[in-house]
Amino acid sequence: MDMPGEEEYAYEYDNEFDLENPFTSPADEPIASLLDAEGHHSPSVSAAASAARRDAAGFISKVRYDGELAVHPRVAYLALNYVDRFLSKRQLPFEHKPWAPRLLAISCLSIAAKMQRAAAIPVADIQRDEEFMLDAATIRRMERVVLGALEWRARSVTPLAFLGFFLSACFPPPRHPPLLDAVRNRAVDLLIRAQPEVKMAEYPPSVVAASALLAAAGEVAGAHLPAFQAGVAACPFVNSEKLRQCGEAMAAACGIGVGTAAATSADTPVTVLGHGHYHSASSESDRTVGSVADAKKRCMGPPSRWG
Repeated sequence: MDMPGEEEYAYEYDNEFDLENPFTSPADEPIASLLDAEGHHSPSVSAAASAARRDAAGFISKVRYDGELAVHPRVAYLALNYVDRFLSKRQLPFEHKPWAPRLLAISCLSIAAKMQRAAAIPVADIQRDEEFMLDAATIRRMERVVLGALEWRARSVTPLAFLGFFLSACFPPPRHPPLLDAVRNRAVDLLIRAQPEVKMAEYPPSVVAASALLAAAGEVAGAHLPAFQAGVAACPFVNSEKLRQCGEAMAAACGIGVGTAAATSADTPVTVLGHGHYHSASSESDRTVGSVADAKKRCMGPPSRWG
């Protein structure tokens, strides 16, 4: 099978790639760096809606939920991100062939596994139900094509990269580690579940991350939700309308519903995913979940004030 870039390649996977910390060295202004990078790593809506993406996502999902293969959720998540980024930049080679989306999916799974320092993807095992078997050499060549389309930038900036910022800058004190871990873990679960939904490509990673965290906080930290919402709303780069729309799309994709999670009073409900108004009534909020003004200062101030 002929393919662009058939020569062997060597790509260094020296360090395990942390999806929540995508940069190789600390940035002076990490949120500014993330915001600058997210536009270059976001998929196009047309690519996310393509038949090739649908078929590749379906194959990755099948592999992800095959109990015998034990593909880690974050490997599958990163692989689908590579699929989206590739299709946003390039036309799929041999797109008229029924096996082409599978070739893309397997190549992206292989790259993702290497980046995550996970076990190698068993090429034969994940194709055991397929009529046409793609060989390892073809997959390696396709990996090079994918990396070339990504300009060898395999350290993707995904919604997971923004979780730490929003929790540090916007979540109200006291920030007990077990509570933050619970919110973060639930948000990661929601992000992984929502990723295949085409509509999620309409929103930048930062907004998707904020939506997931607000939904998670509504479930596991309801008393903190009003001040957390206010802190997120105070971030100058968060568009409130996009946040609302993204929250609705995530609720639909994850089947979690959009119900009331917390309220500043009996008459003013604040819903899980940010519907309604953000409230800053002082008496109860200051006493139980921290000050909205403090949240604004943390969000808009330098990194040293995020904690």
